[in-house]
Amino acid sequence: MKNVPKHFVFIINPNSGSQRLRDWEKLISRFFEPQSFEILYTRYAGHSHSILANYEKRPDLCVVAVGGDGTVSELIPALMHIGCAMGIVPTGSGNGLARHLKIPMQASKALQKLARGDIHSLDVLNVNDKYCCNTCGVGFSAMVTRYFGRDGNRGFWNYFKLAFTLHQQSSTFSVNINGESFQDVWALEIANSSQLGNNAVISPLASVNDGIMDILILKKPKMWQAPYMIFMVFSKNILNSKLSQYRRAEALEVQFEEELYYHIDGDYQGQCSQLQVKMIPSAIQIIA
Repeated sequence: MKNVPKHFVFIINPNSGSQRLRDWEKLISRFFEPQSFEILYTRYAGHSHSILANYEKRPDLCVVAVGGDGTVSELIPALMHIGCAMGIVPTGSGNGLARHLKIPMQASKALQKLARGDIHSLDVLNVNDKYCCNTCGVGFSAMVTRYFGRDGNRGFWNYFKLAFTLHQQSSTFSVNINGESFQDVWALEIANSSQLGNNAVISPLASVNDGIMDILILKKPKMWQAPYMIFMVFSKNILNSKLSQYRRAEALEVQFEEELYYHIDGDYQGQCSQLQVKMIPSAIQIIA
């Protein structure tokens, strides 16, 4: 039986993509009694770990990520330890998981949905001993995340312009996935949910509670093919592209011939020569 949360801890990332100065206490008070919630702000990457370190196992608690996919994935270790539910008020650049779960992008509507308390199971990926709630990837998308936001500008159009600029510089690679070889790969995306964010759907068949990860292998589009690929992604038809291949698995062992950029939930992680990816079915509960 799923526990109905009675107390809500809002973890707010003030540096999240679309974050604006808000009176969060006033806004949250419209939907929750003052004694039923507290608000905590992160000051640096990983700060949420220490914020939640003193919370013991408490099934009547709900920790709410006010941020993007990176904020959500940062909370996962603490959530699994505490054994409580998670909520999301999306304020990130892409908000892929929230969009997949049909959580409203408007903060007040997201809070209204959170207050209703509909609880569902959420699978989580373990990627090289790091947790991933939405997508992880190698190649072009990871290259973009390496540079995205360095100048302080985030958001969809800044991401799009950067991707266009980096397209010519990007290269292809060979990869072995669970013993199957792929050549001339431009991007490898491993997905728990259906999209990267901003409704860029890379795995339209994905479910966050089926115990299966979805794998998209993309070849590099020529410049004249790029608009068509973009259209296929945003129309949820990328699996019909001749430049894509699709696989599904419960666990992955991915090996590269060289060190490559990779990302987890849109956050650049550095370089790797292999990925060990395991699915953790129904790892946490989420209100959505």
